[in-house]
Amino acid sequence: MPSLSHVHLFRRISLFLSLMLVMIYFMEPVSKANAAANDEERQETYEQLKSGKRIWTDKAYVKPEQPTVYLTFDDGPSKLTDRVLDILREEGVLATFFMLGEQVETYPEKVRQAVKDGHAIGNHTYNHKYNELYSSVATFWKQIEQTEQALDEAADVRTKLVRAPGGTFGNFDAFYYYYLDQAGFEVHDWNVDSGDSKRVGVPASEIIQTVKNGPFGDEVILLMHDGTGHEQTVKALPDIIRLFKAKGYAFAPLSPQVKPVHFSAGKIKWNRSVGQALHNKLSAEAGEQRLVFEEWNAEQEQGSTQQEAGGLQVQGPAEEVWSVQEQQVLKGTAFEGNNRNVGNQSMPFAPLEIILGSGKLLFEPGKYRMIDGHNLVPVRNLIEAMGGHAEWREGQHTAAVHYGSRVIEYDFSHHEMRVNQGGKQTVYHLPQMELRDGTVYVPLRKTVELLGSHIVSYGVDKDNGRMQVEVALTGGYAFTYGF
Repeated sequence: MPSLSHVHLFRRISLFLSLMLVMIYFMEPVSKANAAANDEERQETYEQLKSGKRIWTDKAYVKPEQPTVYLTFDDGPSKLTDRVLDILREEGVLATFFMLGEQVETYPEKVRQAVKDGHAIGNHTYNHKYNELYSSVATFWKQIEQTEQALDEAADVRTKLVRAPGGTFGNFDAFYYYYLDQAGFEVHDWNVDSGDSKRVGVPASEIIQTVKNGPFGDEVILLMHDGTGHEQTVKALPDIIRLFKAKGYAFAPLSPQVKPVHFSAGKIKWNRSVGQALHNKLSAEAGEQRLVFEEWNAEQEQGSTQQEAGGLQVQGPAEEVWSVQEQQVLKGTAFEGNNRNVGNQSMPFAPLEIILGSGKLLFEPGKYRMIDGHNLVPVRNLIEAMGGHAEWREGQHTAAVHYGSRVIEYDFSHHEMRVNQGGKQTVYHLPQMELRDGTVYVPLRKTVELLGSHIVSYGVDKDNGRMQVEVALTGGYAFTYGF
């Protein structure tokens, strides 16, 4: 005869198994419904792309405080790249090199030197052959992957910057943009063409005059080339740099925070099509690529060396809000950017104080994050300090934020954000958000704006060694929260 304890154990096991069967019974229809909804969404996306509509993930870009020129060089590296790097070093400016995979494999040491000098690296496909790249989006995607691998092997580099050979006009359709965007890449055309490739051997004087003709906007993305046969571009480069210096421009490398220039669609020159099966395949690969970027970011964060000065840890390039001068005030030493970190991920170097009406919210370094040039803060702390509340829906793997009439849902199962207000829902696919160690991190500026408030100012509290952000709240919500 079994003991009483064995009977209880048997009953507990039976109850557990019964509960599991009940859960499976009720969850199966939900899973099927979710799968059907996902299929319907994919079909809708496909139809929109097929009609020519461009679909973008939600992103935030940073406008520079002064007119800025982004010098870009295509088709390298080549034997000319060393001289270009020498000139840039002599003039004290940084640039962006959109490199071909086959050239990277030929001149890996030049890639490493460009990275060492602090320049940005971009992906310019593998072989630059238009008839291959634009006859099929699958071929274009494959060449992006080939060049990504070549850069990784040559200089341990991954880049989110992409430039289409010949530019996107007449070459890209909505599908090309969509897969690259979903993967986390930024496609950059240009708004000033130096004219150095309109024919063989364009003289330096003509290149300089073409650049002088502008147009000169607040942000100039200048197209040049450092590939074989562009000796005249190298000759013209010092005068071009001095031209922009005389006009008061700052120089900077491109980054994911720079709003890209995209040409208009134009009539597509190529006879091609994308079927539903290929769309599903490339969409999945784009999602895998985004995960690669995220994993790379995590590895860089764990493995990178941090500088310490004045009790503050510093790493990576300046966050969008803080000027280099402000960072120098905070940490009391020269600031050096590390352009090798994908997405410009860096460790916070100072406490972050958010002023919310009469209240304040303080985050010490390590309690908030800096990714892609933006402050990411714990959403629960932020929303409660603003006077709202947040909840975690475990079964849905979703954080829900309630603030006045607004509800924001951060869905980590589908990697999307849903903003609900007045019966209307807006969905942002692949938004900037993180779930790390049980804490949901969201971008400060974007979240504040989605909640109907706005940021009034940024600054530095030199006495306390803090970065400060002042938020104007709607509805008079505010109370003090700190740790």
